Amino acid sequence: MIANILTMLLGLTLILIVACGSAAEPTAAPAAEPTAAPAMGDTSQPTAVPQVADPPAEVQVNPGKLTIMVGDLANERFDYIHEGGGPGAHGYGRLLHAFLISTNERTEFIPGVATQWGLSDDGLTWSFTIREGVTFHDGSEVTPEDALWGLQHAIGPQAFEYITVATTAINYSRKVEKIELSGPNEVSLTTKEIVTELPVLVGEARGLYSLLMPKRTELYNAELETAYDNNPIGAGPMRLVGHTPAQVMRFERFDEYYYRPDNGFPKDKRPNFQSLDMYLVPEEATRVAALRAGEADIVPASLPTKEQVEAGGGRLVFGQEGSYVNVMLEGCWADPSFPCNDKRVRQALDYAINKELMRDTLFGGPEVFQTKGWGPVTPSTIGYTPELDPIFDPDQARQLLADAGYPSGEGFGKLIVNTEPSSAMPLQVELAQIAADMWRRELGLDVEVRVSDRTGNKERERVGEMSGQIYWRDNEARSDSASTISGNYANPEAADRLADDPEILGLVQQTSNILDADERAEAAKKLYQRLREESYELSVGYANIPWGVGPRVVTWEPYPLAPFVTALHTITLK
Repeated sequence: MIANILTMLLGLTLILIVACGSAAEPTAAPAAEPTAAPAMGDTSQPTAVPQVADPPAEVQVNPGKLTIMVGDLANERFDYIHEGGGPGAHGYGRLLHAFLISTNERTEFIPGVATQWGLSDDGLTWSFTIREGVTFHDGSEVTPEDALWGLQHAIGPQAFEYITVATTAINYSRKVEKIELSGPNEVSLTTKEIVTELPVLVGEARGLYSLLMPKRTELYNAELETAYDNNPIGAGPMRLVGHTPAQVMRFERFDEYYYRPDNGFPKDKRPNFQSLDMYLVPEEATRVAALRAGEADIVPASLPTKEQVEAGGGRLVFGQEGSYVNVMLEGCWADPSFPCNDKRVRQALDYAINKELMRDTLFGGPEVFQTKGWGPVTPSTIGYTPELDPIFDPDQARQLLADAGYPSGEGFGKLIVNTEPSSAMPLQVELAQIAADMWRRELGLDVEVRVSDRTGNKERERVGEMSGQIYWRDNEARSDSASTISGNYANPEAADRLADDPEILGLVQQTSNILDADERAEAAKKLYQRLREESYELSVGYANIPWGVGPRVVTWEPYPLAPFVTALHTITLK
């Protein structure tokens, strides 16, 4: 059966990436981008910001239009903080919105709308100094009050009361003590426990929780949110000029975008073209045909389409380390009668999956897919070690299952695998089905794969309805996985926590409380190896994301760890 499935799965479309990390101690406003900055996640050293020797050349703006076709536009909301939306929302959201902290091609944190940021000695209060002169698309100035409102709206101490989908926002809302104006241009956020990864949440690379929007009269009002979605005003590099739901979003270059040399920055991050159309085209074949016909310039593609793309004068560009396969054994702690309550069962499920077979058959080899890392920890993640890489040992898997009392699957019951179609990992359902086939063949298990939509699955996960089951999904790779680990293992009130072990909870909290970056990295390495051994999350691998790029695009250097089109300022058109 598995051979038949594998033969059918030859068309791979992958579209994602994300970056993240944590930040540095107080960071002075730069006149230049850092050349020797610490990696994201460093909370002990200031970012180096040497001065620019010569002013950069003035950008020549192409009067033309860039056309992007994507497989997902999420829910097409523009205040999408509490609705999630994954890579689809990130893609258009990064065009419209500006962020407190920016990033660069090395995935380092650099000043953005915040000129500097820092963490108090006790590790509980983050402070952000808001840059003067940043403007919204309607010409009004971004104020500290706008930044304050945005943070309160997203993760303020009251936000968990109206959040229904975004579990990360719920978790952090419960950790926040207060958010307030603490100086003429300063906003401070105080937490009940140390949160060293906060800059990840409010940064351009990964964050959702500092979308710069004009403040509203209420922190939450459904009618006001709808009104904003109908007329969104941001401070990002492009402004929305048209939106036909389920078809296209149209953007124009925002000439007053703050990240430019006359504001003291070393480069101009405004697009080098005048307009951008982002079309929703779910079918890869249609996207590639449009690329060949010159009707699209950038599309999520796949390795099997390389010859078609090149036949039209285009090429494949890879976004490195974009998305990982996120396989979680949900709520195994909730009931001792669940087979997965036994660590040996969890390990058996992990060792029975032939990850390299998946890689070579579905993804065409290591150029697109790498069998490295564990759960949210990939090679670019703080704390990664090769000891976390996936294991395939079917003999050991069968022995572990037998030792747990389920020889050849006897008495195990039905194993339910929940999954969903994904534009970020289009073969996600097939991946889950292949894993199910391997569990049937290698372990003798009765496996049912249930396919639903992401919103429904996330809600069932949040309320604990998946307990004793598997949730097979994709997720964005990141430089710092502290927020994910904290949500999965250090929130004893969450119904969707993966473990309920006081020792693990203590290890996660202990690691999170380390302020020195080097010490925290070493502690994270040990923590992740422990969690890898517990196998509440299974190791499968991560994807490098292939983009089809048409001949009109002369240059493009996408940032790594980002599940959407990034670095617009590096795109030049003929």
